[in-house]
Amino acid sequence: MVQYPQSIDVIHHINKLKEKKHMVISIDAEKAFDKIQHPFMIKTLSKVRIEGSYLNIIKAIYDKPTADIILNGQKLTPFPLRTGTRQGCPLSPLLFDTVLEVLAIAIRQEEEIKGIQIGKEEVKLSLFADDMILYIKNPKDSIKKLLDLLNEFGNVAGYKINAKKYVAFLYTNSEHSERETKKTIPFTITTKKIKLPRNKLN
Repeated sequence: MVQYPQSIDVIHHINKLKEKKHMVISIDAEKAFDKIQHPFMIKTLSKVRIEGSYLNIIKAIYDKPTADIILNGQKLTPFPLRTGTRQGCPLSPLLFDTVLEVLAIAIRQEEEIKGIQIGKEEVKLSLFADDMILYIKNPKDSIKKLLDLLNEFGNVAGYKINAKKYVAFLYTNSEHSERETKKTIPFTITTKKIKLPRNKLN
C-alpha cells in the first residue's frame, strides 16, 4: 500500500512556502454510504480483481435487497434498496472505500488538477472514511476541473455532494489573488481552522 503524507504534514509544508497559492478543501459526503450505486460497486470490485466465490457472496448480499418499515406496530410492504452499503455489515466500510478509491485515482491522475509538491511527490488528497481532504495549488485554475470530475463521478457512482457544503482554507500572499479566487470558488472559504479527521486511510 502506498503511504501518503498526513494532512498535518502537507499543511505544515504549505506554511513554510514563501509563495502561497494553495487551498485545502474538506469534503464531507453526508449519508455517502447510502448513495453508492450497487452496479458501479460490483463493477469496481471486478476491476480490482475481487472474483470467484468472494465476489459471488457480495453479489448475493446486494441482489435485490429490500427494507421494511414498522409503523404503529404494523409492518409495511417491503421496498427495494437500489443504493447504499448495508448498515451494520463489517464489509460496508471496505466496499465504500474501494469505490471512493476510483475517485481518488482519477483526481491523482488528472493533470489539470495541481496538488502540493513535496519533494518528488505531488500530493492531492487524503481519505478519511467518507471524508476527503484535498490539497490544491493554483485553485483558480484547478477547481473547475475538480468540480467537473466530482460531478461526473457522482453521476455514475452515486457519490454526490453539494459544493456549497465544502469548507476550504485559502493560503495566499496576495490580497488580489485572494479576492479573485473567492470570485471563482462556489464554496465557503473559512478563516477558521479545518478540523482534520484522525483515522486516515491513505
